Amino acid sequence: MTALSDYLNDHIPASWRKPQVVDALHGVVDRATVYRYLAGNHPRNPPELVLQAFADALPGASVSELRAAAQLPPGVNEPWIPPAEANRLSLAQRRALDAFIKATVAASAADEAADEPLVTPAPEPDLTPLERQQAEEYIEHLRSRGRGVLADAVAAETLGLPVPAAVHSMAVEESLPGHHSRNRR
Repeated sequence: MTALSDYLNDHIPASWRKPQVVDALHGVVDRATVYRYLAGNHPRNPPELVLQAFADALPGASVSELRAAAQLPPGVNEPWIPPAEANRLSLAQRRALDAFIKATVAASAADEAADEPLVTPAPEPDLTPLERQQAEEYIEHLRSRGRGVLADAVAAETLGLPVPAAVHSMAVEESLPGHHSRNRR
């Protein structure tokens, strides 16, 4: 058993059996996955979708407490809502911000294994020439500000480029106070 499976089992109402837990998840999480999580046979870094499904289905459970039980940063229960000005962003800029958020969360996960990539490269996105140009300009802007690791992560997410193997170790190094990146121009 794990802290996460203990938390899940503690939040199952006494009158429920495991099939009722499966039913409560409304097909979001399949039966085999539910049983694995309850038995403690789940990934070390559970997907947000699965944690959110359990939080929605189990009385008294919260997604931030589920993250904490999974030894992940707990975050907050409410989704982040960007300011109204975000509606002016292009698709490429939105993808860049999505990549930034994913890279930031991935870099802050205390138990992330050193051999796991900071960001999993996405397939080549379907960008218009203008969106591609805007994304490339933003990536270059990040590099010019000494944020090479973040630029690599954004490039991987928005342009489908591979992430260099050194990105993970550089992410830790760049987060240290007083560090000056070699990527500055």
